[in-house]
Amino acid sequence: MEQIQTKARPLNLTVSRSELKFLIGLEDRLYLIRALDALLIPDAYGDYNGYPVRSVYFDGLDNQDYVEKVQKFDFKKRVRLRAYSPHDKTAKFEIKKKWTHSQIKDSVIVSREDAQEMLKGNFEVLKKYDDETAELGYHICTTMGYRPVSMVEYMRRAYTHPQFNTRITLDNELRYTNTNFDLFTTEEPNYTTVTDLTETILEVKYEKYLFPYVQDVLKKCNLKKCPISKFGSSRALLNKFYN
Repeated sequence: MEQIQTKARPLNLTVSRSELKFLIGLEDRLYLIRALDALLIPDAYGDYNGYPVRSVYFDGLDNQDYVEKVQKFDFKKRVRLRAYSPHDKTAKFEIKKKWTHSQIKDSVIVSREDAQEMLKGNFEVLKKYDDETAELGYHICTTMGYRPVSMVEYMRRAYTHPQFNTRITLDNELRYTNTNFDLFTTEEPNYTTVTDLTETILEVKYEKYLFPYVQDVLKKCNLKKCPISKFGSSRALLNKFYN
């Protein structure tokens, strides 16, 4: 069980990595599952499709984070709450900062109740946590009028290796809603589908160096630069205003 981060028990959840992102077909997905099962450490959760990931994204009243993305700013950020089951007792509040292929993700684990308060626009609950991410999140969300703007869900199959902080994920069944921000709902939201059943978003994350044997595996795949952004896709209705 994840541990809630409070003033009495600080916990550092900062991750800094390079990231490569591709869109692959069904044949390459099946090949990668077989190859990565033998090379890396498969995540213990889920089956062939992996496990569900659900995130609620926040943005400012001026849609700053979306504008940074569509206008291709050198620096971009995401602010979100993430859960893996409607029955989770905690959630991750995350701030993700990206520069081209590099990223830093800072997280703080918050209680289910505090997550629900943030979804109502009450970011005062972040003051409970003695953590730089909570402090930064409070400042961003309160000074820039952040509010929930979309909820995204997909299935994830993940592989890791402790050396070079290697992590490879296969995400499929990407969908979103702009009207339901209940991170813990047990009912099926009225989602809009983004990817079809044959498409998988492949993300390769590592620090400094990607293992040669992983590179060899990837070279055998038909890797296409992924045009799909989970956050960007979920806000597609804004395209006509900012493109």
